[in-house]
Amino acid sequence: MRTSKVLKAYLIFSGLLLTFIGGATLAIPVDMKNSVGIDIAENISVLNDVRAASALLLTIGLLTLLGAFVKKLTFTSTLISFLLFLALALGRAISIWLDGMPVDGLVKATGLELVLGIVGAVLFKTFKDKN
Repeated sequence: MRTSKVLKAYLIFSGLLLTFIGGATLAIPVDMKNSVGIDIAENISVLNDVRAASALLLTIGLLTLLGAFVKKLTFTSTLISFLLFLALALGRAISIWLDGMPVDGLVKATGLELVLGIVGAVLFKTFKDKN
């Protein structure tokens, strides 16, 4: 995969965002969810599920960051990060359609995930090596 400053900036920004959100939510899930108006403090099963998903975000965030600096990982990092963002946006959109509108913070997250997913897909297509 060819690299560029724009692709590297995307990977760094996306990687830092995923690493921060994933790491913080893994470490302090109740506080992170409370910050957007979601109370999960009394439900151990929800805490377990949130921590598991947060570990996934943290891991993909670290891989995405590595892809900005390790050329062999750039293709994989770009592909996985934009697919993750698009999957999150799609899942949230399906939930909005089926379940109704969530708190404002989650609606904003949906928009950011959609934008990052589309930008990542465009960058992936633009800088993918032609075989």
